[in-house]
Amino acid sequence: MTTPFGPCYAAEKVFPSEHIHGFWTLQDTRQVTAETLRRLGQDISSTFDLNNTLFLDTETTGLAGGTGTYAFLVGTGRFSDAHFVVKQFLMRDYNEELALLYLLDQELQDIDTIITFNGKTFDLPLLQTRFTISRLDFNGTKNKEHLDLLHMSRKLWRHKLESCSLNSLEENLLGVTRTGDIPGYEIPQRYFQFLQTGQGLLLQDIVEHNVIDVVSMAALLYRIYITTELKPNECDCPWEAEALAQICIGEENQKQALRYLHTALQLCENTEHQVQLLRTTALLYRRMKDYETACKLWRRLLELSNDDIMAYEELAKHYEHRLNDLKAASHATRRALAIAWQTKSPKVPDLEHRLRRIEDKSRRQIAAQ
Repeated sequence: MTTPFGPCYAAEKVFPSEHIHGFWTLQDTRQVTAETLRRLGQDISSTFDLNNTLFLDTETTGLAGGTGTYAFLVGTGRFSDAHFVVKQFLMRDYNEELALLYLLDQELQDIDTIITFNGKTFDLPLLQTRFTISRLDFNGTKNKEHLDLLHMSRKLWRHKLESCSLNSLEENLLGVTRTGDIPGYEIPQRYFQFLQTGQGLLLQDIVEHNVIDVVSMAALLYRIYITTELKPNECDCPWEAEALAQICIGEENQKQALRYLHTALQLCENTEHQVQLLRTTALLYRRMKDYETACKLWRRLLELSNDDIMAYEELAKHYEHRLNDLKAASHATRRALAIAWQTKSPKVPDLEHRLRRIEDKSRRQIAAQ
């Protein structure tokens, strides 16, 4: 493709809206709403429209960024009335970078929203650096809203999955299986080999890898949407139910958060996770001043984990300040203190102070009798 800055290789691949990528069609992504995205902390207006949105992904000469790193391939994806169109811009040598940047800037002009995967940390800062070094104005991102799918994915699945990389999300959540895909860490070296040899076939795997990245972002956006829209009784994963509870807590919707947490507890089969869920649920009941229910949950927690300092400490507070049961408060504090000494916890001084106060109260109470 010819530009005012010279030639740049451009490719286009058109997918029908009915194209199935993993478990869903690309058409399903059109159901995504701004309201759902805002619940995940995304600053996006109510006028969000997928037809005015560009998915963007780069392949680079290095994975660490910096002024010496080039974005040699930029893939974009955009919904039209009946299709999802992937456009790619490739610089076949360093002298084509200006043309690539020009074409990318043109592609960004008439859209309102950019969607990336880790773009806030990597792709967009790198592109901004390349535009600055090339003495071009990066006008395409000005006044654009930006959604980073990695940040939203971590909110939902960072505890469920060992990794929230795009490949991990594809494999575990999207039903996408890549066959013969080039690993990301091999891409820079493969590009350098192309520069040395001029053999176009060296780039074929990279181009195909980039296409899948772009299409997977559209599928991931839909997966994020349907997960966030789940009602408590629709959840079938304790990790997702817990993540949705945390979203509700952030929205100050404690009652709905408790519904998600109770669902998570019903679904959970992992003892360590049950302990975490009980702790979160008990703290929420305490915040709502339902101390009796909170204490029941602390005791239930101790049945699963008899060395939980927080549970003993919270029970000690309840016995001392609300029930005036100093004997029970002393016992709970001593248990917490023993665990703190054993684990060299920084809570030792506070617990020692609490125990002295309880014992002083006990002595005064006995003397008054």
